[in-house]
Amino acid sequence: MSHTLETMRGELDAIDAALVDALGRRLELCRRIAAYKREHGVPMMQPHRVELVKRRCAALGEQRGLAGRFVSELYTLIIDEACRVEDDIIGVPEGS
Repeated sequence: MSHTLETMRGELDAIDAALVDALGRRLELCRRIAAYKREHGVPMMQPHRVELVKRRCAALGEQRGLAGRFVSELYTLIIDEACRVEDDIIGVPEGS
């Protein structure tokens, strides 16, 4: 199969769409988790879980040829956004 620059860019566009879709699904699940936490009085921030997720995903990334540091930093951004979403839902007071 011949790969032109245009077809490879089309493949990248499809992968980007899948990544954004997966992020959207991940954040939707975070919204459901935040609602559960609010209803059951579970604290929003759980640092042990954050570090576990980052380590697990860095290891998964390394298995697929990605730099662990890159994946860890990417997950820092993803988790920061999830925390922002949870703050909105749980209603954490400013400065908490």
